[in-house]
Amino acid sequence: MDILILLSFYLLIFFSIIGFGNLTLIFFKNSNSLSDLGFRGILTLILISYITNFFFPHSYTHNVILLLIGLISFIFLILKTRFEKKIIYLSSIMIVILFVGLLMYKNHDDFFYYHFQYTVSLISSKKIIGLGLLEHGFRTPSSLFYLNSLFYLPLVDYYLLNLGAIFIMGFSNIFFFEKIFFYLDKKKTDFILFLSLVSLILINTAFYRIAEHGTDRSALILIFVFVVNYLESLKFRSNLSIVGFNKYFERMLILLTIIISLKSFYVIYIAVFIAWILNYKFIFKKISITKNIFKNYSTYFFILGLFIFTLTVFLNTGCLIYPASFTCLPGLEWGIPLEQVSQMKSWYSLWAKAGANPDYRVANPELYLSNFNWIENWFKTYFFTKVTDFLLVVLVITALCFFLLKKDGSKKIEKNQYKYIYFIIFLLTIEWFINHPALRYGGYSLISLLIFLPLCNYLSLNSTYSYVFKKKVFLLILFCFVIFTSKNFIRINQEMTKYGYDPLRNPYYNIINDGFYFEKKISEINKMVDKKDKKYYLILTQDLINQKN
Repeated sequence: MDILILLSFYLLIFFSIIGFGNLTLIFFKNSNSLSDLGFRGILTLILISYITNFFFPHSYTHNVILLLIGLISFIFLILKTRFEKKIIYLSSIMIVILFVGLLMYKNHDDFFYYHFQYTVSLISSKKIIGLGLLEHGFRTPSSLFYLNSLFYLPLVDYYLLNLGAIFIMGFSNIFFFEKIFFYLDKKKTDFILFLSLVSLILINTAFYRIAEHGTDRSALILIFVFVVNYLESLKFRSNLSIVGFNKYFERMLILLTIIISLKSFYVIYIAVFIAWILNYKFIFKKISITKNIFKNYSTYFFILGLFIFTLTVFLNTGCLIYPASFTCLPGLEWGIPLEQVSQMKSWYSLWAKAGANPDYRVANPELYLSNFNWIENWFKTYFFTKVTDFLLVVLVITALCFFLLKKDGSKKIEKNQYKYIYFIIFLLTIEWFINHPALRYGGYSLISLLIFLPLCNYLSLNSTYSYVFKKKVFLLILFCFVIFTSKNFIRINQEMTKYGYDPLRNPYYNIINDGFYFEKKISEINKMVDKKDKKYYLILTQDLINQKN
């Protein structure tokens, strides 16, 4: 059955990612937890994908070689490393459960608008300068497209080009498992345990539909991991050695690099990272934090990643950050005209502030966006629909954990470790509301953290470890994966009824007729490039734009 082929490649790629994480131990020796290996493997593959595409397309040969390198490294890892058994068992069960989310007939609307198209362009061609001229979506490339382009493999062909999101979710789950069981083993009802638990429940119940992840939810999921790591490091800062500092530093920088590469406007989270560094600078008075940072290889991974991501956007659009017009260089032959850049920035803002959707657009966008005129309509058409629906999910999780895990009595009140990042998150929420108040542009993580952080602090002060407490935590973990599985089975059943989808015999998503529109056009462009005739290349590119419009 085809489903066994799909499952086999799914697992092989999962192991290969861990294998690439193992290869990075040459540079990073502070931790070899399964989640760390996964995140490092993902970042390594993303960087490899960006770099190799400058020289050749991501063909079967290219991708099979990478897959085999990762698998060989994984085998060596298994032979020499012993992971905690319960983490291995839970991670194995979890990754198989997540496979259910991969079974889909229909992807989200943006997938064939530009996600699939961009990924196919990486498979069919090496880097093309001016790619943003072909389609608006090509102007905002995401590292998820580059990661997914490595999953173009024999037998499964184009049908795993949505796989990256599920692995980011999977390794995030493993991270939360590791934190939860670390504190349970120490018999501590710790703040980090509760924050990891509610984050795990949220991402598996609210983000159960993988087809809707796009490039946004992967970054949002990683923000939960980022915040947990931030807060845990503060917890141990008073007796943290420089080795311990390096462990948290590496993880935060790796996470931050992936987050920014997924969505460039998350560059604002560099401010959170800098605040964290400054926090430590006051502790290690006898050790130069700055000097130590530049001895750490993750710093150079971050710099390399930021350079490659920025270069790619620049070669696509003529802008360092699109659509920030002040970062664009005018007069470039492949550059997007500045007037058009400004128009796109206004369009993104209009869309985020509920002034436009596929079936509607306000009559006067300029007036609508000025002086907060958009607020009334935003509350009426967006807040009291999507935001309130999401808030309901967050509040249900909050109430469930509160009543199930709280126990009468309280512990000695300790100094709040989360109040500083809570203030930062509050400021980021204000920035989100003013500039891009759509849940997908950061709202999911910010809103839930504003509620979860006080909840977790309260529970950490008003609960005690016991055998019953441990069983309740297990029950909540089981609950979230039952919800994930049941919702996906309901969705699959609906797709079987509506589309005739057969997940056993043909488990692949449907590729629409014009899914390869740009592959054909890029082939024509490549012919002009091979002739090294820039004039004809630019004429052909403009001709393609006219055809598309």
